[in-house]
Amino acid sequence: MANIKSQKKRIITNEKARMRNRAVRSELKTAIRVVREAVEAQDGAKAYAAALDACRLLDRAASKGVIHKRQAANRKSGVMKLANTIVTAEIVAAYTPAPKKEQAATGNKKAAAKAARKEAMAEASKEKAKRRAETEKAQKAAAKRKAEEEAAAAAEEATEEAAE
Repeated sequence: MANIKSQKKRIITNEKARMRNRAVRSELKTAIRVVREAVEAQDGAKAYAAALDACRLLDRAASKGVIHKRQAANRKSGVMKLANTIVTAEIVAAYTPAPKKEQAATGNKKAAAKAARKEAMAEASKEKAKRRAETEKAQKAAAKRKAEEEAAAAAEEATEEAAE
């Protein structure tokens, strides 16, 4: 095991990349197997759709650096050649791509937590403003009462002085 901090981090990132690459390669194998099975079952429409899907996955894997771009090109060629053994022009013309999935609002947990904190702060700010208004109202009422009491005391004093 490495002792250097940067090397420890490098080991962790390499392991993450290895696991991700393994998952992508497995997905590629599955996609190609689906094409092969569709050809064996003589299902032209399914074979064509699966071949296009496999080509898309191969392109993505090549762009991410999981496989080499030439290997992706060679495998795409082989998949399409295999699919074209049973695909006809009518199947190609009738093919309609699957509708794109609507991507849900994405974001990471950190961004969601930040938004929640911001919302909580806004809520707390409203509550604080409400309490501040109530306090100011109470202070004004107390000041008014105090002024009235002082005025009454002054009037009482004036009446006492006048009586003397």
